[in-house]
Amino acid sequence: MGLTAKQIEAARPGAGPERMSDGNGLYLRVYKSGRKAFQVRLDEDGKTRWVTLGNFPDMALKEARRAAALARAGEEPGQERLPDTPESPPASNASPALADEVTDMPTLREFARVWFERKKPGLSNGKHVNQNWQTLRDFVLPDLGDMRLDQIRQRDIVRALDPVWREKHETARRTLGRVNEIYELAKVQELVEVNPADFSLKAAFGPYRRQHKHHAALPFEQVPAFWVWLQDAPCDEMTRQLAMLLILTAKRTKEARSARWSDFHADRTIWVTSQERMKMRRPHRVPLVRQTRVIIDNLDLIRPTGTDHVFGKPRSKTGVISENAALNLVQKFDPDITMHGFRASFRTWARKRGRYGFDVMELALAHEKDQLTAAYERDDLLEERRPMMADWADFVTTGEDPASLRAQLADKGGR
Repeated sequence: MGLTAKQIEAARPGAGPERMSDGNGLYLRVYKSGRKAFQVRLDEDGKTRWVTLGNFPDMALKEARRAAALARAGEEPGQERLPDTPESPPASNASPALADEVTDMPTLREFARVWFERKKPGLSNGKHVNQNWQTLRDFVLPDLGDMRLDQIRQRDIVRALDPVWREKHETARRTLGRVNEIYELAKVQELVEVNPADFSLKAAFGPYRRQHKHHAALPFEQVPAFWVWLQDAPCDEMTRQLAMLLILTAKRTKEARSARWSDFHADRTIWVTSQERMKMRRPHRVPLVRQTRVIIDNLDLIRPTGTDHVFGKPRSKTGVISENAALNLVQKFDPDITMHGFRASFRTWARKRGRYGFDVMELALAHEKDQLTAAYERDDLLEERRPMMADWADFVTTGEDPASLRAQLADKGGR
């Protein structure tokens, strides 16, 4: 039996399930802020995607059911699927009209696509592409998408972002920044004279004390025990080698997943990640020590054909190993830790050793420097970092090399 208008009106946050089913994939979501939104659940290629159709009472139940039926048929009224991303292929090959080709004042939805097509080439990966469009799609376009650019006022944007600010401050900040960029482009195109998104969230909603969340880390004293467990952990070999390489080099998972064989020097003593694949947009060199060279040799032995990616998975959408492969592995040991947390384990170990300079430790982690410091400091202290990384590898492995797959293969062949 489906929902009724009275049930929807009576729904309150915390008084029932967060999503109330109407049947046929249509749900009413009740937010903590009291906002109520109709959403449809779409299952595509084994993945679930939620599409927000509109807010109650602006959208009536009958209208929501009709919109849900259209969405299940492949049409999403009031919503735009994200173009050219792994999750959402484009609806057509036609490029969106540029602003100077629009004869009438465009709606926010129409001009947001113009902005997005211009911004997309500068985004570093599919995840960021998704985030840039989805925040607009989920939080701004349902209320404001069909309004002309010159009709929207600051109060309209504040009203749209109010429920987001109550639950996700950082998301609200980034979403406002994207709307601000849209209007700055509209000003350049002489479509509007005033940018209604040029205001402070703090002024609109009041101050907020940001809570910093840190990645859960294993105490560095326990890392050698984890290393022993890792050698025989139940997993595929590429995932094991990825986890070992991440621990010994203190690299970010994304940077390692994107590694190419051409990144390694011929003697495999240095690993270079190009600036476009680095979080801080600066190239990063890593000294490879004895144990990490064994891991590189193991990866060379199991490397897939037809790809330059060290962790290539040619049949996957991304072409490389899943970003959660190593995370899922380490959480078999302890569900409360993360792969990224081993960077913190390394940093704590290095600080407590008291032998290494601050810059040496920070450069090992490729942490961001202020622009003035970065402009004057050109030396990445590679050779100063090498003994530190060798000490860390000896600490983690108790001085022993990882198992050599090449040696194991030779032993089997000799039997």
